[in-house]
Amino acid sequence: MVLVHVLQERDYRYGVGVLRMRVERVYWAGSEEYDGERWYLVEGVQLNSAGAEVGHRQVTVRGRMLQVEPPAMSPE
Repeated sequence: MVLVHVLQERDYRYGVGVLRMRVERVYWAGSEEYDGERWYLVEGVQLNSAGAEVGHRQVTVRGRMLQVEPPAMSPE
């Protein structure tokens, strides 16, 4: 399932204004901590306000904005 996220400026790094993005991949293993929260690299397609594709984009997104839990890690 591909999700479209509408992210406020404070919820992604680094950009200006609202970002509409069709998320294609979240790099769960590559999270980083910033401001006391987990942030994840996200890859997908940026959309304009009418829903048309603008282009491919990678951004770092506040984890709580992703609304999906990372997959369980298998024991080694």
